[in-house]
Amino acid sequence: MSMKFTRRDIIKGGICTLGTAAANPSIAPCGPSRNQTGTDVTESGLIKEVLVESLIKPYQDVPINGTSLPEMTLCLTFDDGPGETHTPGPGPRTLELAQYLKDQNVPATFFMVGKFASDLPEILSQVKSLGHLIGNHSYDHPNLIEYSQSGGDVVSQITRTDGLIRHWIDAPAVFVRPPYGGGAWSPQIASALNANLTASLSHFGPIGWDINGEDFACWLHNGTPEECAADYIQMIEAERRGIVLLHDCTADMEVVKRANRTFELVQLLIPQLKDRGYQFVRLDAVPDIAAGNQNSVRLALKRSNGLYVSPQGGGGGAIIVNGPGVGPWEPLVVEDLSVGKVALRATTGQYISPQNGGGGDVLANGPAVGPWEPLDLISFGNDRVAFRTITGHFLTCDTLAGDALNAIRLLSIQESNIFTYEYLP
Repeated sequence: MSMKFTRRDIIKGGICTLGTAAANPSIAPCGPSRNQTGTDVTESGLIKEVLVESLIKPYQDVPINGTSLPEMTLCLTFDDGPGETHTPGPGPRTLELAQYLKDQNVPATFFMVGKFASDLPEILSQVKSLGHLIGNHSYDHPNLIEYSQSGGDVVSQITRTDGLIRHWIDAPAVFVRPPYGGGAWSPQIASALNANLTASLSHFGPIGWDINGEDFACWLHNGTPEECAADYIQMIEAERRGIVLLHDCTADMEVVKRANRTFELVQLLIPQLKDRGYQFVRLDAVPDIAAGNQNSVRLALKRSNGLYVSPQGGGGGAIIVNGPGVGPWEPLVVEDLSVGKVALRATTGQYISPQNGGGGDVLANGPAVGPWEPLDLISFGNDRVAFRTITGHFLTCDTLAGDALNAIRLLSIQESNIFTYEYLP
């Protein structure tokens, strides 16, 4: 099959909108990206190589820091909570800390541990209501490299925590900080998480830091908040910008958790930093991190025989699993609707729509996400997924119907229901 496209048919930035269905230039590109080369169309209709946005996956190989912040701007982040203490003296005080920061007009980000969030869910809602951002700091706080090498499932560390914190995150993406930072992260961990769409869709990480005054070590060695504050001020003045690591609780040493005095520390730090002219932002305002604050991802779906799901004409009608490669018709945007629910959008901006919600034809003709378009996302790892309609039918490549995509197989996952995904720019 050969087609010509007008220049208007392909929008730079990775979203391809074909004129056959009234291309809509308002369709926003999805996912973080950087410029490299791709394709555009000449006046004669021939495709040529041009500058477009290149691929950045949800999880990157190395931590993202805050060096893109303006000078004299800090992002305060707190790890290992939530925690609470009911008696005077040391101990974790997540809520009191969050309230103090609110009173000081200082937005912050709290990376929470799933096992603590499970015990103290009421703190999450209050932290959110005070204007702070909540992030994912794993469920059990393991070193992810060692955990994976010992047979642990790093995906579950993220997804279990998601189930506890997701409702209280007021940003498109879940920001992920691994326990122990970059020293416990590797390209292999990034690949394992990217290979599970449930763990990677609407996620971005790993989030690192630029300034670490080691408050936990101060409490371990019976240091005072004044001594710890002096260390932080010295480091902050040296950097003049960046993400600051603190701990509102401790997830791996109970003796340090009981000795935590970070609430007192922060009450010393904030006035001094304000007097020196520092400003404060949440994590989602850090420029290099804001680029990953997306609730969608662009990819292609491929069947086990190597052929791609191809909305004919880029959308507007039938979908055939016959694409020999990723051309103008094959890119799809996966939109995160809620935990475990997604919608698939074709290059024309129309949605993959199981007719009557499932049980028959599947067309790329949905003008918006209505009753028929939501799909259950089922991730198998190894870049493999299946999609279940609201009626319980699975999206299926029907070899008896010319490899058309339909939804006729009920409650049964077979090879024809499973697709491999590839991230796209």
